[in-house]
This record gives sequence, C-alpha cells and structure tokens, in this order.
Amino acid sequence: MKKFMVVGFTAFLSLLLIACSSKPKLYILNWGEYINYDLVSEFEDTYGVTVKWSYADSNELMEQRVVSQTTAYDIVIPSDYMIEKLYTNGYLQKIDLTKLTNYSQDAFMDGVNVIMAEMFKDNEDVTSAYEVSIPYFWGVFGIMYNRSLDGLETYIETKKWQVMFEEDPADTFSRPLLVGMYDVPRFAYSLSMIYANEVELIDDLDALNVASAANLTLSETILSQRQYEEWSTDFLKKNIEAGLLDYAFVYVGDFFDTYLIKSAEATTAQEARDLTSHIGIFVPENTIAFYDGMVIPTNARNVDLAYQFIDFFLDPINAYENSSIVGYTTALTATYEMIQNATYGDEIRAAMVSDYPYNPAISENFAGKPLIAFSNEFTDEIASMVYRVLAAGN
Repeated sequence: MKKFMVVGFTAFLSLLLIACSSKPKLYILNWGEYINYDLVSEFEDTYGVTVKWSYADSNELMEQRVVSQTTAYDIVIPSDYMIEKLYTNGYLQKIDLTKLTNYSQDAFMDGVNVIMAEMFKDNEDVTSAYEVSIPYFWGVFGIMYNRSLDGLETYIETKKWQVMFEEDPADTFSRPLLVGMYDVPRFAYSLSMIYANEVELIDDLDALNVASAANLTLSETILSQRQYEEWSTDFLKKNIEAGLLDYAFVYVGDFFDTYLIKSAEATTAQEARDLTSHIGIFVPENTIAFYDGMVIPTNARNVDLAYQFIDFFLDPINAYENSSIVGYTTALTATYEMIQNATYGDEIRAAMVSDYPYNPAISENFAGKPLIAFSNEFTDEIASMVYRVLAAGN
C-alpha cells in the first residue's frame, strides 16, 4: 500500500512537472526594476504562460542581444532611438494594432504623442511610430540633487545645465561638489550639445541629434571641463539619496522611483513629503525626452502571446498597478488621472504628481526632444570620446 502511494505520488509529481514545463514561454528583455511582478504573475495565471526574463542596463546592450539572436525574444523594451535603429536594420516587425483591444492613440498622454510624432520621420515605410512600438513608460531627464546642502537648490535652478559642466563657484560652497554623470555615452554627448546651445557656443536646438565631427570635438571639450565623482546609472539616485553625491544628471523617473521607495512606510501625503524632503529634482526648459516601447523582434516565436502581454499592460488599471512599483511616468492619460485624483485612495502618489509637475505631460510648453538613431560608426566614436574623457580622470 505504501509502495503504491509513493509510486502514485511520484507519478503525480512527474505529471505536474511535465504540465508546468509544457506551458508556453514568453521571452522578454527588459530593464531592471521596471515592472510589477505581481502583475506578471497575474498575466501568467490568466494566459497559462511562463514569462522568462532577461535584463539589460542600456539600449546598446539590448541592441547587442537582439542582433546576436542568441535568444529569440518575444518582447523587448528599448528606448526611442534604439527602437528606430533596430527597426531600420530589420530586427523588429510591425505591430498589428487591430490585435490590441486596449489600443487607441488618443489613450496616450499628450507628451507621448509629441514624442511619437518625432519618430521615423525619415522612414517612408512607417506612417506612425505606433506601428513599430507601443509606449510603456516615458519622461524627461533632469538634475536630481540632495537638498541637505545649503544653497544647492538655488544654484541648480539658476545655472541649469551649466552645473553639469562648469567648475564649482568658489564663493558659494565650502567644498568641491560631488557630481554624477549618467554612464551612457549617447546621453552625455546629447546633454553636452544642449549645454553648448544654452551658453551660446552653438546656435542649434537640435544639435543633440546631429552627428558631426565638430560636435564630437566640442562635446569632448565640454565633458573635460570638470571632474565627475561618479559615472553610473542606477547608483546615481541611490548615492544622492544617501548623501554620497550632491547632484547628478538622471532620468526624472529615477527621482520618482526613490520617492516611492523612501515613502513606502508613509501613511499620509505629509509623511511622504517629510521622508523625501532631502531629495529634489529640477528639469531645465530644454532637455532630453524619451519613451520606452514594447516591440516584437522579427524572430519572435510566441507572437500571439506577445500581443496578449502588450494588451494586458495597455489596460489602464493594470498600467496603474504597474506604475505603483515603477516611478516613471505612465503613458496612458486615464492611468495618470487615476494617480492624480487618488482614484484608488493613493494619496501619496497624488501628492507626488502634484508637487512635481515634471511627472505629467510637462505642459503646453513641452520642450523635451527625443533622441534619433545614429549610425553604428558615430555611436562608436561617441563611446571612444567618452572613454578618453574617463581615462583623463573626468
């Protein structure tokens, strides 16, 4: 009897393992800390699928993994300029929008539609950027800073992007400022071009998207002007919050991520404000705008599941739950309004978007510029230039 039970139970386990292993698998390449995994579990249960994750911390690394085709990803979530580049080079398929029951261009925030209208302008094969990618999150870049240092907030708001490249004012602070630069060469190059226009070294608001030898030389000169305490990515926001950096060039969403983490124990909006009073964010008028989009590679094996996943995260309520974990700005107007109005009782997030107007669609004066795709050759030249700056101790 015992032997029969053991054999029977073993057989049951074997069948269970076979059943689990027979579930279709959806392979997704994403950024780290960029999704609500409870929602992923709900998606898996709803569609009887197992989601297999891979991660990358830059668009360039995502490109390498897609191009190598070592893994046949079903969904990848890169940013604007990399989406354009991957599609142009034949690595992405068009999206059949009729398969997405939750899709409507009118559902996206005004700022998202402004960015999408800038994409694929030179590609006659694409009539709308939504045919290639579905916006996931979006936002702008700014300067995150530690409010604990007297005078720093006024200095940043007065000097704007100049604080990222010029030497510290000798008569304002008692010590050298600890500054962080985002460790993506394309971002550093583009920011230096915005600064060059700001201080009238050039007269071109679109220089951040111009690939020229003259701009490259100018960028190297600008990036060499001051010492950076740290070139990094996610560590920038963490080190500012910890007081190890005074300020840094970051995604504004990194500030909101930190805000949500620090206010996790708060029960009121005022408690959240008190817990985050030592960090701030400032966005100069001209800045880099971005969106991250869900795309389907040409070699995807589970395309139908990919559509179901995209549609699942286009549901405004699911997008609301997703944005409760990810601090970046939701792409959907209905979801943003849920946050803004505390529809589900989240007074803390309502206070966050009220206190920091960079979280919504900026305003009618939206001045963020998305990055366009550069050639591999010029991208490599930018990387080499930044490495020279780093090697020189900047």
